[in-house]
Amino acid sequence: MGTVSIVLCVYNGAAFLAQTLESVLAQTHDDWELIVVDDGSGDASAEIVRGFTDARIALVRQENRGAAAALATGLAAARGEFVALLDQDDLWHRDKLACHVERMRAAPEVALTFSWFTYVDQAGRSIGLRSRRCHGTFDFRSLLSDFAIGATSNIVIRRDAVARAGGVDSSFPRMYDLDLCLRTALLPAHTIEALPRDLLLYRRCPHQISRDFRSLVTEWERVLAKMRGLAPEDVAAVEGAARCSANRYFSRLAYEQAQFGQALRYMGDGFRAAPLGFLADRRNWLTTAACVSGAVLPPRLHAGLERAAGLRRP
Repeated sequence: MGTVSIVLCVYNGAAFLAQTLESVLAQTHDDWELIVVDDGSGDASAEIVRGFTDARIALVRQENRGAAAALATGLAAARGEFVALLDQDDLWHRDKLACHVERMRAAPEVALTFSWFTYVDQAGRSIGLRSRRCHGTFDFRSLLSDFAIGATSNIVIRRDAVARAGGVDSSFPRMYDLDLCLRTALLPAHTIEALPRDLLLYRRCPHQISRDFRSLVTEWERVLAKMRGLAPEDVAAVEGAARCSANRYFSRLAYEQAQFGQALRYMGDGFRAAPLGFLADRRNWLTTAACVSGAVLPPRLHAGLERAAGLRRP
């Protein structure tokens, strides 16, 4: 089987699925298998997959059980040494797999790698945001403090590490990737490493589950409680920083939907969780300024400031 097992979970993803599949076929590293799990789609997703005749592509169909359960199905079918996760609307740069495999072959202690990425809208245009420019390795504390991985499609992990970490916890329908990465970071004698290259285009769309930020807040608390049971001392050491970072993320999701008051409340929660850390991080100042602008300025003036800053809300 392929050195890399790519698991692509699909639910009503016809709008962008062909583009996503084409970005896999364009990879310079061609030793892969692609397992597409159609999680009960009611659109043409399955037909689009069948239209790609490459023998390395396999389609698995199941009744709708959610993204986490679909990922568990895909992982059960995977046979590669490495597993790369991909969402139905994201795009990989052509060197994505090559860079990850090269690094993980050279460093057996690295259980999971991720890269930098750019946020794009439905048309594939940059919305003016990039991921954190990370370097080096991450342990459990640093990953909980600031989940720099940022997107499911950014993850390449050793298949045996998935098993040793305990697999996918389908009780987390939205943050299953965060949960899996944190448990991977707890594996002894293994690390998580950032690749300092932009290798992913992360698409922001209205239908994404991350748009329901209030449900994400509730689920994040459940993930944190689970981690507290697994590594209580580590969680206690960085919980304030983790809450500050998570609330900035929730604030940005609220901001995207023009819910500026709620976005400011999340920023306030982040400040109260870790005041010094909040003030030391430029991202908090920028996010707060954007939220204040949206809350107090006339919409046309605020939109003009967004354009001047190179921002485009999806």
